Amino acid sequence: MKSAKWLAALPVAAFFSGGWLSSVAPTFVLGMPFLMVWNVSWLVLTSLIMVVIDRAEGDLDAPTAANGDAR
Repeated sequence: MKSAKWLAALPVAAFFSGGWLSSVAPTFVLGMPFLMVWNVSWLVLTSLIMVVIDRAEGDLDAPTAANGDAR
């Protein structure tokens, strides 16, 4: 398993830490409740993390295509 796959644990940790952070964070951020801002931010960051993981893995079908097996 490549090291980039460990990045997938970040959104899970962020999801569970949001409730804990809401007790010490301001009630409203940018006019919205803190947990809403937290969840929307991590929704976007999760997408970016998945792109990074996908780019780090590379093309998993590359060895098959190199053998001349073009299906």
